[in-house]
Amino acid sequence: MDRIYTGFKSLDEHLKIHKGDLVVIGGRPAIGKTCFLCSMIERTIDKQKILFFTMQINRHKAIERISILDGQTDNDLYIYENVFNFEELLCKVIERKMKSGVDAVYIDEFETFLVYSNCYEKELILKLLDLAKKLDVAVIVSDGMIFNNRRRSLCIDLRHKEFIKYADKIITINRPDKNATEREIRDGLVEKGIAEIRIDKDMEEYYSPFINLKFDSNSLTFNEIPTMP
Repeated sequence: MDRIYTGFKSLDEHLKIHKGDLVVIGGRPAIGKTCFLCSMIERTIDKQKILFFTMQINRHKAIERISILDGQTDNDLYIYENVFNFEELLCKVIERKMKSGVDAVYIDEFETFLVYSNCYEKELILKLLDLAKKLDVAVIVSDGMIFNNRRRSLCIDLRHKEFIKYADKIITINRPDKNATEREIRDGLVEKGIAEIRIDKDMEEYYSPFINLKFDSNSLTFNEIPTMP
């Protein structure tokens, strides 16, 4: 299998991830990047062999949920917590690749991974890109953003700007309700829980519309929005 799916039909129609790709999912703090990664894993675990590396010191509720799937005989999901340097991560990927194969490697919290890897941003990104190409796996990384204004510009928002140059695909998550006033939500100008997913860099497409998903704050999952018949 060469194609890697997100599990969201509306997103997969516009985004084509392949083995060997380095993919970045960007979003501001507390926007739902970890929940989005976990939702992708849950939706594709029966189709793809997945390694999930989490840098969350305190266990996230969404990670707790997918950890139930870890190690089940009918699932190809392996979760590794607090793997703090590239060499250790590389060993885990090679080991699993030799035993049963790997389709996609998810890395949550790139910023934390960078700090503990004790190397420069560009160096680590190039290492991840090399890993994806040489081991023929998709590497999907979440990365934070640093500005808290409403403007959504990839060039000013992505924390690690080397990703803009080297990543094959960049996806950003925006939650308009996070910055909306209570009045805007009350008056129906902004809908609560709607996440705008945008493909900001894809070598196969030059333009992508906003793809709206619904965020469920109770289950911490992203879901497709039913289309009207």
